[in-house]
Amino acid sequence: MRVSLIHLKTRDSLEEIFKAVHERIREAAEQKPNFVALPEYFSVPGFIEKYSSVMEIFESTYDPTVKFLMEVSAELPDIYIVGGTLIERDRNAFFNTCTVWKDAELLGAYRKRNLVNVEVKMGLSRGDRPAVFPTEFGKIGLLICADIFDAEAVKQTVDLGAEVIFLPVASLSTHPDVKGHPLSEKIASENGVYIAKIGNVRSGARGGRSAVIAPWGVIGEAPLTPTDFVLTVDLDMQRLKAYRKGISGGFSTPR
Repeated sequence: MRVSLIHLKTRDSLEEIFKAVHERIREAAEQKPNFVALPEYFSVPGFIEKYSSVMEIFESTYDPTVKFLMEVSAELPDIYIVGGTLIERDRNAFFNTCTVWKDAELLGAYRKRNLVNVEVKMGLSRGDRPAVFPTEFGKIGLLICADIFDAEAVKQTVDLGAEVIFLPVASLSTHPDVKGHPLSEKIASENGVYIAKIGNVRSGARGGRSAVIAPWGVIGEAPLTPTDFVLTVDLDMQRLKAYRKGISGGFSTPR
């Protein structure tokens, strides 16, 4: 399985964002991935900490983001698009939602469950169920940013058979200053899953560094600087199956 993660720096207008994302997706497509994945809040101009109302974000970004993802998916019919996240409305509730597309069709969605303080203050609601999708390349699961700290959310996703977990994230000034990806490495190692973390970054904020983490360690990583970057990594699904067989038998395979 080949995945391309679109690591992005934040921009101040939808026009700038969609232009940059489209260019990076086209760059990724030349590398013939099976999946292209975008970051959390990729289509929100600036950064979410500057917004006081979730309605403001929804009204200005939802329709154009769905249209953009559908059009990109139509351009690349053989590639799954993991559409980062957008603000979705369901009756009177708003959710931070990750969508999956192929052939311009929405295959499924996942709503973030472990919200951070700024999301709660803006008026977002929590999702209440895991999301795992079978594909011809393997089972993919979805988590969003702080969901990785929710042991129950991780367990439910793994228990549904996820082999690769896509994790869109966004950098915040309140993000803890952590070197590397220690929690993702621990979860990947203990559960026998790949974690593909896709970052939306800006200057002066912490966290959000894109990386692909295998059970045996980090196998791909974006630069530390806030810049656009396409990270393409081949995932060895046969090695993963052997690793999972090993840990299910009570021991880990050699690394």
